[in-house]
Amino acid sequence: MDPPNHHQRQNSQDPIQRNLEAVTSLLARPGFLSNLTPSRLPSRAASDSSLSPSFEPPQHARGASFHRQSHLNVVAFEDVLEQADLVSPLIQEPCADGSAPTVEHRVLEHLETHFVEARRAYSSLSLDMATERNFQTFSHGHQDLVLAVDFNYFGTRMVTASSDHRLKVWDKKDDSWSLVESWKAHDAEIVDVKWNGPFMGEVVGSIGEDGRCKLWQEDVTEVPMSGSRFKLITNIGSQTNAPFMSLDFKNIMQETWLALITRDGLLLVYEPVDQSSLNEWTMLAEHWVCGNNPPERQEEVGFKVAFHKEKLPCWTAIMAGLDRKSLGLAVAAMNNVLIFRTDKTKRFWPVAELKGAKQIIRDVAWANGSMRGHDILATASKDGAIRIYELSTPRSEKSSAGESSTSTVADSISSPQPGKQRKNVSGISRGLNEATKTAGSSQDNEQVPGRITQVAKLVDTLTDHHGAAWRVAFSQMGDLLVSTGDDAAIRTWKKAVNGHWAEYAEIETAPARDN
Repeated sequence: MDPPNHHQRQNSQDPIQRNLEAVTSLLARPGFLSNLTPSRLPSRAASDSSLSPSFEPPQHARGASFHRQSHLNVVAFEDVLEQADLVSPLIQEPCADGSAPTVEHRVLEHLETHFVEARRAYSSLSLDMATERNFQTFSHGHQDLVLAVDFNYFGTRMVTASSDHRLKVWDKKDDSWSLVESWKAHDAEIVDVKWNGPFMGEVVGSIGEDGRCKLWQEDVTEVPMSGSRFKLITNIGSQTNAPFMSLDFKNIMQETWLALITRDGLLLVYEPVDQSSLNEWTMLAEHWVCGNNPPERQEEVGFKVAFHKEKLPCWTAIMAGLDRKSLGLAVAAMNNVLIFRTDKTKRFWPVAELKGAKQIIRDVAWANGSMRGHDILATASKDGAIRIYELSTPRSEKSSAGESSTSTVADSISSPQPGKQRKNVSGISRGLNEATKTAGSSQDNEQVPGRITQVAKLVDTLTDHHGAAWRVAFSQMGDLLVSTGDDAAIRTWKKAVNGHWAEYAEIETAPARDN
């Protein structure tokens, strides 16, 4: 027998390649393929991750670790891992006739084993690569504290917002950041800034203590660092005496929506008059999120808005009747988070409330993964805990538990805040009022097409931060959670085999602040 060549020896030593080849051989068996039907395996929903640039490993990580695989192979393997969660429901499903597991079921068990081994090998490799990378600092040049930072869709551009009233845009070149533009954007400190999605040009949204929300569009014909490269295209003022506290964009291809919330709890959602231009906006929805319990003037407040970023909602929600273009919006309102959806008429209604925080919530984030079967959200609270919730769609919308959850949310936020003047009542207010009236109706979905029942469940509470937690964010695949807090540490969490989230890595960024 001829000795194995070099390529064969490499494959035999690569655990990722070896397990993937085993998976491929199992998928090719006719008996296995004939056992899978469209009703048992839902088609994969489109996600923004399919539009992301291909990941290419750094030069020092190529060679033996990757066995000369191209970056396209790495991306393909990540796509396979996203669908690995679909295997477990099939394995747990009993045979139709109640008989002993068939050959196909044993093949599925074998398939799951190889997927798990491949994923562990890939995670180990990713951790090795992460430890080899060093964080780099650079001088931002602001004259005061930097209060907000945001990256564009592809991670190639960054905008920084500061108490010095200025915004700065940076471009990534190799391993460094170069300043493209710096300009005075507000007449007070800037508290939040966001890039719009990739399909509507280079647009930045910012809010400041001057009570204004401004949108800036890049004019590429202007010379960098000219002070006029980013043009003001929209200037929205607060309807109350309170400044805006948070903003976020939602994009579905070339359609855009903007969510804002003021420091006294007024939620506003806008959409462009013409989706091909962001120069003029109309109010789609408004509502007071604190109901009859407005925060006192001297009280510390916590308000945050976060859209669900994926183009499609969770597939189980779509199968239950949710509109495929439904908007998902999480609103942190002091100690709770309110989850809203839109029906087929683009009117908002409350579907769930995330409870459990003992103090104000500083941040809330959605995890990507439409094919997971349920949504995952995380919150960061002043009480020092990171809380992880699962938002699921019951098989039967007539379940009493689901109706009770929806009714509670509707009752708690449908009343206007006393002592405040509200202007034109639009989308969200009408939607919430209708939700209150129909929450207990058995014909809810028939009367208002596109509305479903969802249930929120607290699945994990992470308390490793020594002090208040400030920020949470999920990775693009939704399998890693990153958090920061007063302990000046960046902590990374990963879902373990037992279903709980365990700390994956920790990075000390600076000495902890004195409290």
